[in-house]
Amino acid sequence: MQGREYLGRVQVRHRLTPHLRELGGHIGYWVAPAVRRRGHATAMLAAALPVAQQLGIECALVTCDVDNVGSRRAIERNGGLFADRRGSKLRFWVPTG
Repeated sequence: MQGREYLGRVQVRHRLTPHLRELGGHIGYWVAPAVRRRGHATAMLAAALPVAQQLGIECALVTCDVDNVGSRRAIERNGGLFADRRGSKLRFWVPTG
């Protein structure tokens, strides 16, 4: 919340299931449409990385849709390195430390 405005959500997953390894990753986030393109995704991912590190995750898998340029930029701004494409998802490894 910013003031009383809902901005979005972020999830840190403690471990990867086979499904999360393919399509979801360690960290997921969603930004409300009304507040997109303001850096919130970048900030949410940045805040989640130390939490992942505390869980013993050295490099977090983070995914986004192929056509989601904003999410890709948020991942790259947080040090994400492109790993591969699996179907409609791009996969990145992001250092947590």
